Amino acid sequence: MELALDNCMLLEGDKLVLKQVVINSGKISEINEVGEQRQGVEFIYCNGNVLLPGLIDAHVHFRVPGGEHKEDWISGSKAALAGGITTVVDMPNTSPSCTTQALLNEKKKIAERDGLCNSFFHFGASNNNAIELEQVHGIISFKIFLGSSTGDLLVTDEEKLKKIFSTAKERNMVVAVHAEDEEIIQKNIKKAKELGWNHAKYHSSIRDNEAEFKSIEKALSLQSEIGNRLHVCHVSTKEGIELIRKAKQDEQAVTCEVTPHHLFLDESATEELGNFAKMNPSLKSKRDVEALWKGVRDGTADLIATDHAPHTLAEKEKNYWEAPSGVPGCETLLPLLLNAVNEGKIGLKHIIELCCENPAKLYGLKGKGFIKEGMDADLVLVDLKKEIIIENGNLFTKCNWSPFSGWSLKGVAEKVFVQGKEVGP
Repeated sequence: MELALDNCMLLEGDKLVLKQVVINSGKISEINEVGEQRQGVEFIYCNGNVLLPGLIDAHVHFRVPGGEHKEDWISGSKAALAGGITTVVDMPNTSPSCTTQALLNEKKKIAERDGLCNSFFHFGASNNNAIELEQVHGIISFKIFLGSSTGDLLVTDEEKLKKIFSTAKERNMVVAVHAEDEEIIQKNIKKAKELGWNHAKYHSSIRDNEAEFKSIEKALSLQSEIGNRLHVCHVSTKEGIELIRKAKQDEQAVTCEVTPHHLFLDESATEELGNFAKMNPSLKSKRDVEALWKGVRDGTADLIATDHAPHTLAEKEKNYWEAPSGVPGCETLLPLLLNAVNEGKIGLKHIIELCCENPAKLYGLKGKGFIKEGMDADLVLVDLKKEIIIENGNLFTKCNWSPFSGWSLKGVAEKVFVQGKEVGP
């Protein structure tokens, strides 16, 4: 049966207009004037609420295989839907790391069986899987780590990096990089231990601005030499976003993303939250946060992606050196951004561009990211006026905590549709 979402607001240019969106066989079949009557159609009256394309989170860690005690495809996709996300792209640093076709195929089977949203996959580039990179199929990028974060995916050898970038160019594949300089990080770790530092408040001094700047600079140099497409994940510094802005002005083929935690938190959060605000890259200064917001508004930042990286309470309660880095983020993505719209920091167009259209275009996700006839009916109906409070213990993510616990936010997902079926939140 056809489904009509009637009396919903769509953003056309800079204006919200009332429309009726008709769904048939999982696709958007028609966009009509509001109130058009049809036989044999189920109507959902949207009360003038805004209809957005389903958000695409291009950077999640759903922890399968090997970390199912932290998250799995059931809990992770439920959290995603609650955050208005209908498509996720999973990262390869699982246990074992996703660096072979066989491991990728197994991960896909689990996602198809358990996931409630659409799923795509980054593929891990390592020091020893060059042949796999030439042959692997069913992926959207090669992911490399230029600074150790987790797993066995650190690549620092210049020739191997050039080979990865060259293979990506030959295959028209994006290289997505975690850009932090390993040598600088290790130097800072040595200094920190000599000084007896043992708290997350020092994390931004260990994984500092220089580490990100040097690593992005190196990645841009390689991209300039090889000519492949480069995507810089979770930019966290003023220096980093300015370096990418300059590269874009020079017409380099580079894109980048920022995360909600780097936009809405700064390094002072570690005083209260401790390891619950420990992530890689680290939280930075208010100066850096302001520069990231500028990047969001002026188009330097192409995507907002969560880097959803859940860990259990017990793991986070360990001492600083033993506690893993990472925070959950899927569930709070849309409420944080809608609240920012209500506060006048950004417009709805920024959410649509950075969380829907741009990730679909960057990674070639056909049928995703746009409300147009013929596109997949991945949609989220939002109430811009409804307020919620984020609460630890009342979340879909398996870890059941958030660095934003206690925050009151205005704007939520009311209904979420994946391929035309109402699935959440």
